[in-house]
Amino acid sequence: MKRKSTFNSVMKTLILIIVVAIMGTGMIKGSKFYQNVDRNFFSFFSMMKYGLIDYPIETASGFMTDVATMWDVRYENDLLRHELENAAHWQTRVKALEEEISQLKAQNELKSVYTELVQINGTVKYHSSESWDSTITIDIGAADGVSVGDGVIAPQGVIGRVKHVSENQSEVSILTANDDNSKVSVRIETAPGEYVQGILDSYNHETNLFSINLLETNSSISPDMVVSTAGIGGVYPAGLLIGNVHSQRNIADGIGVVVYVKSNVDFDDLRFISVVKRP
Repeated sequence: MKRKSTFNSVMKTLILIIVVAIMGTGMIKGSKFYQNVDRNFFSFFSMMKYGLIDYPIETASGFMTDVATMWDVRYENDLLRHELENAAHWQTRVKALEEEISQLKAQNELKSVYTELVQINGTVKYHSSESWDSTITIDIGAADGVSVGDGVIAPQGVIGRVKHVSENQSEVSILTANDDNSKVSVRIETAPGEYVQGILDSYNHETNLFSINLLETNSSISPDMVVSTAGIGGVYPAGLLIGNVHSQRNIADGIGVVVYVKSNVDFDDLRFISVVKRP
């Protein structure tokens, strides 16, 4: 009996201690002293973690990124330096070719060659909201020498041809209009000095890709090949940039190939243009 009484006393004492401890802990946690100590402890722990782990990792990662960027910049600078070193050579080469062309024209009594062009510079005056994908108005016209049917280019490539002309402005049908003015005779450079002929046929507004129909299927077409005007049809001189090959698809009946081309021109943000004329 005495043993049971002792056990009960111990249990009561233990329960009392636990209750007092819980109440004391709650009071301590609610005190400003405890909150300050807790905040300072975790702040110290966070600082130690950042100083010993996070900061060294971030520093090492940043250093590696800086080194990689430095090597990329150095590589690009080396390429630019190489191109600048060759600039004088190419200027001399172009001058020699121009002199040769002039001599050949005089010898063969030619007024012009099919790669020559006259360029009239202007800006986009108006981009119609009603025909955003088909026409623009430019600030040069008949007074500047512009005629219906002249080709129009932007710094990044061909954009269309002149549709209507007034004295001081012109309306241009752009290649994305998918009308008769959008069809252009083009060529794809498959190797230096070697080309495959085709017709720029249409523009897909969802993929932002032009399609070119090729009848010659023996040549191997690869992405990024340069596409330019072929100089056939009397509108565009040869060699004007259209874009680069994106992909290709064989026609189901096997009689041709469709090549998809990505233009570098932003047709939604046309500003500076040039009208090109055959001399």
